[in-house]
Amino acid sequence: MADKISFDPRILEFLRASHGRSQEAIVVNFLETAIAISPAADAGSVLIDHPKMERLVLFNEGDFLFDKELLDSQARASFPTTLGYRGTIAGSCYRTIMPTVFSRAQGGEFSGDSPIQNMVCFPIKLGKGREPFGVACFHNNIQEKVFSPEDMRVLEAYTDILALALHTPHPELQLDRNVFIVHGRDERSRQKLESILRQNKVNPKVLLREDKNATTILSALEELIRTCKAGFILATPDDEGRLGKPNEQLAVRARENVIFEMGMLFAKFRAFDRVAILLKKPLRLPSDLNGVTYEEFDKIEEVEETIVRKLDSWKLLN
Repeated sequence: MADKISFDPRILEFLRASHGRSQEAIVVNFLETAIAISPAADAGSVLIDHPKMERLVLFNEGDFLFDKELLDSQARASFPTTLGYRGTIAGSCYRTIMPTVFSRAQGGEFSGDSPIQNMVCFPIKLGKGREPFGVACFHNNIQEKVFSPEDMRVLEAYTDILALALHTPHPELQLDRNVFIVHGRDERSRQKLESILRQNKVNPKVLLREDKNATTILSALEELIRTCKAGFILATPDDEGRLGKPNEQLAVRARENVIFEMGMLFAKFRAFDRVAILLKKPLRLPSDLNGVTYEEFDKIEEVEETIVRKLDSWKLLN
């Protein structure tokens, strides 16, 4: 029987604290915790699989790896932002779904002029039959500080705990800067909102450009929202309606699809404050949404500064 691993209480506290947090926050907290615990790891990073690019992407939201000194800022230029599946230590780890070890003292070679002397990488395995989420890498710049078998056993177990923490939270970590737009029939407002997002190097995502039909529209909507980090709800007065009572006056309303998609975005993003309502006058929100904050406008240009502030608070600006 394999020896039991004695877990540092800090890694278990990390797991408890991960409940309900975004995957971005979980990755940051994991690296801070694991590096603080490990006697051999002085630095580390997480590389996320990007299937469309067919590469591993260094997760460095807001430059936190260097700001929090999880990587050596003096060696910033030697850390690539992406790595291929082949020809790299991390890529080999991802491709084989096996831990990989590098040590200059033991004859290992590292491409470029990196100061790294010893490194271990572990695949982040989310479940049987699934591609790894990415790779967790730990390293140091001291030749004599070789990772021992015990160091590797503990760090591999910690990486498995990271995988467990990443299973359930929303929103899911996204490498692309995509923002979903809920909209009705106001084409001018939608197009201007898309233009504002593109000017700030953010990718607007709208359902109308997806390949959809009556049997797949819901799944297409779910999949598109899943690829986004946040959402804007463009509520415009496109319809009229009234209660089924005598002499009830017609009132302007948003399209039914807007209300439905609004509910989906709130379920996905509201707990993380990553959804914003832009309300075109004279529309009023349904009574079920009393207390929800929104920005009113006649023309979308009037709330452009608010839109940019939201993108900044969502960490989507450069």
